[in-house]
Amino acid sequence: MSGQLDEAEKQILGTLLADFTDRDLSAKELKSGYEGPQITAITTAVCNNEDVTKVDFDVAFSDLEKKKFVRTGPMKAYENRPGDFAIIIGSYSKREYAYLTEDGYKAARKAPNRPQRIQRVVNNVHISGGQFNNLQLATGENVQQTMENKDTNSEVIAKLISILEKQGQTVTAELYSDLESIVSEANQGNGKQAKSLLAKVCGPMWETLQPIIWPIVGELVKRSLEL
Repeated sequence: MSGQLDEAEKQILGTLLADFTDRDLSAKELKSGYEGPQITAITTAVCNNEDVTKVDFDVAFSDLEKKKFVRTGPMKAYENRPGDFAIIIGSYSKREYAYLTEDGYKAARKAPNRPQRIQRVVNNVHISGGQFNNLQLATGENVQQTMENKDTNSEVIAKLISILEKQGQTVTAELYSDLESIVSEANQGNGKQAKSLLAKVCGPMWETLQPIIWPIVGELVKRSLEL
C-alpha cells in the first residue's frame, strides 16, 4: 500500500467505488474480479472534471495498475500460431473495462483519498427489442436522471444515443444532458421545443436523421398529449 494519491487517482478510484457501491457488489467480486465500467466511459467521466486531463488520467490509471488497486479485463488466452518456435501459455487483458481490487477498495474508502466530487458512470441500459447491453455513459455530477417514467425515458435516450453513435457522435455528459432535456420537453407535450433541441444535437446531420430519430421522440409527445 502506498501513500498519498494524486487528484486523478482519487477521481478514478472514486468513480469505480461509486459504480461498485451503486451495483451493490460484495467482497466476493473484489476477490474474484468483476466486469466494471468501460475504460472509455471512466475516462470521459473523470476528464469531465476540468482539473484532470487525458494525460493525467492515463498516467494515474497506469500508476493504479502498478499499485494493484485496479485491474482490467476481459482476459483472453494467447493464441499460438502453427509453426511458432516459442509457445506462450497464459492470458492477457483486452483492456475493455476496469474494476477495483481488494486493496483498491480499501484505498478508495480512506478519507484522504476521497475526491471532493465523484463522476459517475451509468451502467447497463437495457432496451427491449434491441442489443444494448452494457451501454455506458459518463454522466458527471450535473446530469440527473428523470425519475418520472424512468424506464421508458432511459430506453428512448439509449435509442437516440445508438443512432447518433452510428453517425460518429461521441457520447459525453453534455450530450446526455441535452437528450434528457429533449425527453423531458417531449414528456411535457412541448413538441416544438423538443424538436428544436434534437435538431441542435444532430447538427448538420439533422435533415438525414430527422425521419429516423424524430418519430422516437414524437411518440413521447403524442403519449403526453394522449393522442
